[in-house]
Amino acid sequence: MTRDIEQRKRDHLVLAQNDALNFSISAGFDRWRFIHNALPEINLNEIDTGTTFLGKELQFPLLISSMSGGIEESFNFNANLATAAESVGCALGLGSVRAGLENEQARDSFLIAREKAPTAIIMANLGIAQIMDSQSMDRVATFCGDLQANALIIHLNSLQEAFQPEGDTQFKGALNAIKTWVREFPLPLIVKEVGQGLSIEVIQKLQEAGIKIIDIAGAGGSNWISIERERLSEDQSILKQTAHEFANWGEPTAEVLETLGTDMCVIASGGLKRPLDLPKALALGANMGGIAGALLKQAMATDTGQLIEQLLVWKKTLKMAMFGVGVSMIDELIGNRHLLHKID
Repeated sequence: MTRDIEQRKRDHLVLAQNDALNFSISAGFDRWRFIHNALPEINLNEIDTGTTFLGKELQFPLLISSMSGGIEESFNFNANLATAAESVGCALGLGSVRAGLENEQARDSFLIAREKAPTAIIMANLGIAQIMDSQSMDRVATFCGDLQANALIIHLNSLQEAFQPEGDTQFKGALNAIKTWVREFPLPLIVKEVGQGLSIEVIQKLQEAGIKIIDIAGAGGSNWISIERERLSEDQSILKQTAHEFANWGEPTAEVLETLGTDMCVIASGGLKRPLDLPKALALGANMGGIAGALLKQAMATDTGQLIEQLLVWKKTLKMAMFGVGVSMIDELIGNRHLLHKID
């Protein structure tokens, strides 16, 4: 991996902590509230937040979404996230493994995740530009085998690449590449955006291509166009000014869930900022929620205690919300919009 790519990864970690670079529009969860059930007819200690994903049990349906990997700082970063995922029983998505494919020295920053989380669901992650390279499948499969990954996430980030100083904007043939990987890759595939969201039309195309799991990764949280804008130099002033026009470009996560009807497994990430957003996402139809930015600062710290505590707050909030609406199992919550009221 070149020094330029290493610096880009470092830039991303720093800039992603800047709340000013988030969307100013909401992901949409604040427009929904739960209807309180004063007669739940269940016991709190009987409520089960557990679920099954990729054939394995999770203590609650939360994914720590992909953030970083491949640089020196990522070793402890991913170790912390993996330790936390193992402790609380949620799933973990790693940052793009491209660095580990291109540089032997970068591999350990990914492989440490399985060492720290021997039983957790761990997903590798790679950009669509690398998927379109037909020579990469065997290398990716080998790396995923070394990682003992449970699935591979393919991320779509066309506009991020378009505003990235080093971006790759060759996306023609991406859908056919996905179809090929569905047929030939040995692990389950998950397709996600990186914060601009998946439209209903794109989701339908992915389903027709054979994808069974999607991550909406909608607008409302970190905006990677705005993050890339901050990395543009002054001699790229036209592109930098243009990026301001896209500060709120994308499909808000809750709005996609509201209009989505599919039998695919749906992960809702992008703008889940408060723990109560997780049960709302499930009630709107998601099978799992995903968070990244909400955990970033704690993941960068040396002590995993606060990170684990924060995740446990998300888990406890889910359980209390289930008690508050009177459901005892996750399957009774998923897609049950009758439990919600939309605020005009």
